[in-house]
Amino acid sequence: MEDYKDNDDLELYNSVIEELNINHREKSITFQILKTISRLDRPGGFTYRVKKGTLRFEDVVHANIPYSFEWDEWSEFYRSAVLESSNVIDNVSEIAKGNKHLKHIYLGIDYGNEYKEMDIVCSNHYLLLDNQEYSLHDDFDWLYEE
Repeated sequence: MEDYKDNDDLELYNSVIEELNINHREKSITFQILKTISRLDRPGGFTYRVKKGTLRFEDVVHANIPYSFEWDEWSEFYRSAVLESSNVIDNVSEIAKGNKHLKHIYLGIDYGNEYKEMDIVCSNHYLLLDNQEYSLHDDFDWLYEE
């Protein structure tokens, strides 16, 4: 049943997390991200072409959010899956489920020296990307317009 953990359904691989916002009143979870469009390996490092974006989960009925920071590291998405049925959905209480069409969103996140898994059960999710592309060098110090 855990075959989905190698997926990248949301195509987030190597996308950098800039900010995480949990809004209990709105029952939403929002990530501000730098979505990787492409990667260029170069001697001694790499450069990502990225777009700023918002990854939002709405009408959240369940979430486990093991989040951490690591000095001199950026958190990056590694894997993602969107499931219509799963053990995680099955374990949500019937009251929370209501008559909603729920999805289980699995996110694998690389925190530098740690890899953690996040599960979100919600009714709606989307990714909005800005049009402008930037270069993000391996020092993750700043976005460069080129």
